[in-house]
Amino acid sequence: MLDETKFVATRDRAATIASLSIRQVDYWSSTGLVQPSVDTRLTPHRPIRLFSFVELMSLMVAAELRERGISLQHIRSIVDHLRSQGFRQPLSQLSFATEGSKVYIQHPDGTWDSATKPGQGVLHQVIDLDPLRRRIRQAGARDAGTVGKFEKRRGALGSKEVIAGTRIPVETVRRYLQAGRSEKDVVAAFPVLHSADVAAVRDSASA
Repeated sequence: MLDETKFVATRDRAATIASLSIRQVDYWSSTGLVQPSVDTRLTPHRPIRLFSFVELMSLMVAAELRERGISLQHIRSIVDHLRSQGFRQPLSQLSFATEGSKVYIQHPDGTWDSATKPGQGVLHQVIDLDPLRRRIRQAGARDAGTVGKFEKRRGALGSKEVIAGTRIPVETVRRYLQAGRSEKDVVAAFPVLHSADVAAVRDSASA
């Protein structure tokens, strides 16, 4: 089982898991929206950013809010307000729900903070953190040495060729790509996969 306290993701891996671009991760980090545990530079053009489990969760919640049409400016104002109330990682410490462009915040005591009292139409749009946690755990549980490789295991899935370290058939990923799905779509559908896995499948199809 993945130890959340020891989990660390590079900015590239964090971007893949959160379905964000590296540019978005860098911008959100540099502007303080989601600050990584490690943020330094080897050279002016080689930033080193490492995200803990909680920080990656924050990235994913922010990404979900953006996906629901909440502006980055609004998310930032919410985060700044909650930090002023003592929450260090508000995006992963609290629960959020949306109704159109409105964002509702559930505090630890169960109360909702909003301009109007949220009803059932709001509550069913609560961001569920459990699937986000599962995506991180699945991505972190795989041996890095298997990334970008294929294998066949006798008796597993009829001895079909699979992405090494997983039970995902190479042909399944190939069909996603043939259907016009992007690398981001494939990784979102199979969080245990890395960009290198998708690239390897793409290369094998054109070989």
